[in-house]
Order: sequence, then structure tokens, then C-alpha cells
Amino acid sequence: MTDTASPKAGDISPDALPAFADASLPDLASGPELSSALARFLGHQRWFAAKSERLSGTRFVPAGAVEGADGALAGEAVIQTGEGEQHYFLPLALRPRGEGIEPKLIGTLAGDRQLIDATRDPAFCRAIVSLIAQGGRIEAGGTALLAKASSAKADRLEAAAAVEAAEIKPLSGEQSNTSIGIGRVAILKFYRLLRDGEQPELEVTEFLTENTGFPAAPALLGSLELARPDGSHAAVAALFERITEAEDAWASVTGALAERLRAGEGTKAGAQTFDPGRTIGRRTGEMHAALGTETGQSAFDPEPLDRVSLARIVDEAKHEGSGAISVLRSVQGGADVSADIAALSAREAEIAAWFESFKQLEPAGRRTRIHGDYHLGQLLVRGEDIVILDFEGEPGRTLPERRAKTSPLRDVAGMLRSYDYAAFAALDAIRSDDPALAERAKGEAERWRDETSAAFLSAWEEASGVDLSDEGNARLLDLFLLQKAFYELRYEAAMRPAWLSIPLRGIVSLLQKRQVL
Repeated sequence: MTDTASPKAGDISPDALPAFADASLPDLASGPELSSALARFLGHQRWFAAKSERLSGTRFVPAGAVEGADGALAGEAVIQTGEGEQHYFLPLALRPRGEGIEPKLIGTLAGDRQLIDATRDPAFCRAIVSLIAQGGRIEAGGTALLAKASSAKADRLEAAAAVEAAEIKPLSGEQSNTSIGIGRVAILKFYRLLRDGEQPELEVTEFLTENTGFPAAPALLGSLELARPDGSHAAVAALFERITEAEDAWASVTGALAERLRAGEGTKAGAQTFDPGRTIGRRTGEMHAALGTETGQSAFDPEPLDRVSLARIVDEAKHEGSGAISVLRSVQGGADVSADIAALSAREAEIAAWFESFKQLEPAGRRTRIHGDYHLGQLLVRGEDIVILDFEGEPGRTLPERRAKTSPLRDVAGMLRSYDYAAFAALDAIRSDDPALAERAKGEAERWRDETSAAFLSAWEEASGVDLSDEGNARLLDLFLLQKAFYELRYEAAMRPAWLSIPLRGIVSLLQKRQVL
């Protein structure tokens, strides 16, 4: 193990790559030279979560050779920081240079061979799809990879396994995971930072695929889990149905609205052929109805929203609010936000009391599994319909928190807040120096937000079966809206101060309507 600072993210120059003595992959993986090379490689990856920390050690733990992948070795890179250990899925492969692979290089060897991150090797990805299709298992030293195949989508899984390596390519936009296109049939998603326990995305998509007829989410075709000798386990890969001929809903909605604002008041200009209010509302309601299906599975069967669970929801929201107000006090806001910042800071006690009053509500409704991180960026637009993606839950929460049952109104609040952001983003895209035009566009954007939100709520209520005219449900939606806006406020203060006015305006407007401010 070596003590090394993590370098900044970015591609490593081939000239700066470490050179290894000629060796077989198993010998290389167990040798001392690999440790520093892995630390260096990890620090340049977008999905590496410890860039600002000093690494005191890095090691590779093999999980077995993958049949059909020319000796590629599956396993995890384990790093030691001052905060403890982190585990990353990092399979290794040795490939000759010039094979046409788009490599993520870790090092070089004699004889023009390269040590690469095998997730970028089509042969390795094809072998993993085959392993999933077979429901197979590989093992090394007590660490194993266990594959699980979908029983409901056996035909699509068979089609994915038949895709040739030449049609397997990485998708752009690598973030916290790595996604590989398996032809036009499937997407193979590798989870890089491994979290022990049940992966919500696999649980929820498997439940929807195997137990419901919900059509607006990619089917889960299979998955791969790493199991360690100590009994701990973590999801490392999932194979999903690939959605083709679709576009990102955030880009579609904001682009169409910006075009409408440029064209003038009252026009319906824009490229969209679907209704972003009613269509998303209907599909969201259907999703929540499907997630409320009773199957006898304790992880999914609905439970009543009782006083204990309501108090937990209220305490969490109150904590989010106080934390955001604390952050606000250190923000040097411009004239457009300074008055609202001062108002919130001065009324912190009243806001906390307002949150506390929710504990007096008569609990009603059900707690179910939900999406958990619901906004326009999690949807694809396909013709006049949508597809809902990414059931991992909120990234900052632990796996148990993401898996906890709660009111589906939390997802509803997330989408309503996303419409508010979309209106602002469209306005931002058509900035005008003409005050009259700017004011006209602002009014049109706000009208779009309000009309779209109303259409969403009406369609969601009809599809979900939840009565929003019930006082308890209406007030609970208020609670989640305010909690979400306070969460956004903390994010914008830290990452995007120019957008601080969006959540701040939403918070102040709601509190004024409820006569808290």
C-alpha cells in the first residue's frame, strides 16, 4: 500500500502511465505495483468520491475470472482514507494496443499490452450480459459475483445476450455510474462506488417488472451482485431494457418553453408533442399505484401513515429547514434575494413552529416505496409519452433511507418544484435587455408553471386514487414542497448561487400563503 494524494479528475496522459513488468493478469492483480497505479487511476475518474481526501492505501480484491472475456478479472478496488474504507467495482483486463477498444488505461506492459478498466471492453461487457442471462456465478478466494436473471423478460434477456461485441459501446455522460449500450436492446449499468445492502433501483425496477403491468419504466432484465466472505454484499451491475428514440425531458420541456416565450404571449410554439402536465401526472400516478400493489413482500406492501411515521417526516423537514436557514445567514445575496433572506432569518422560530404543527394532523393515507429523487431530469420523452428512469433515490441518503416507505406526495412535490425550475431555466435561456419583453416573458413562464402544475396534480390524483382535496393530504404536500425547496436552497447556496432565488422565491411564496411570513 502507498500513501498518495488523489489527483484531480481528468484523463491520464498515456506518457504518464505506470509501466508494469510482463506478467499474467492474476499475478499483476496480486502484485505490489498495482496499488499506486489504481490510486492514480481512480483519482482521475468522475465517479471517484474521495478526490479531496488523502489515500493511505489501495488494494485490489478479485472476484474471479470472467469466462468469454479473454481472462478479464472481475473485482473491487478497496481504498483506505481518513474516513474509512471505500469500495469500487473495477474489473481489470489486459488488451493489446490498437484493438479498437475505447480504453480507460491503468498502465502498460511489455509487448504493447495495456492494463485497462474492463468495463470499457466490449468482450467483457458481452461476457457479463451472458453471465446474467445464465444466472451464473464466479468466485475467487471467497468473494463471488452472483447473477440474477429476470423471469418476466426472458425473451429480451436472450436478445441482449445475442448482441455482438461490435455493437457494444459506452454511453456518453459518465457520472456516478458507467453505462454501456448493448446494441439497441439493453443498457448495462455498472455501479462504481459500492454501497453494502439492497440497491433500491434494482429492488424497485424488479418489483415493477415482475409484479405489475406498469409500462413507463425500463424493464430490469437482470443484475449482478458482489458477495464477500464476511457476508456483506453490494450490487455491481444491472441490465435494463434500452429506451430508443427518446430525449431528456428536462431539455425537451425547457427548450419548448423557451421557444414559446420567444414567440410571444399566448402562442403554443415548441417542439413537444406531449402534454408535460397531464402526461407526466398520469404516468406518475400510475407509478405510485403500481408501487402500492400488495404482493406479500414486506419491503413493498403499503403501510399506514401513522403518528410515529408522520412525526419522523415532520422532524426531517424541520431539520432541513433549520439547516438551510443557517446556511442562508452566511450568504451574501444581491438585492433580488436580500429581503427574502432577512425575512426567513428573522422568522426561523415561527417556521419551526409551523413545521411542528403538522404533528397535529390526523394521519391518513399510506406509506409506500417511491421514486425518491423525482424531477424532469429523471424522465425521457418518447413521442407523446414518457419513460421514468433512475430509481436509486436521493444520492445523499443512505440505502436504508432510500428504501424507507413514505408518502408518494414526496415525489409529487419534487416534480412541482422541477416545473418551477423549468420556468426559470427557460427564462434564463432567452434573457432580454428589454424590460417590457423580460416582464412579459416572466409572466408567461409563471403562467405556464401554474397551468402545468395544476394539470399534473389533476392527472396524478385521478391515476393514483389519492384525494388532494383532503386537508391532511393537501397540508402534507405543503410540507414536502417546503422541505424540497429548503433542500434546493442549501444546494444552490453551495453550488450555484445565481439560482438561489428559485427555491427562495418558492419558500417565501408558500409561507406567505400560509400566513407564516
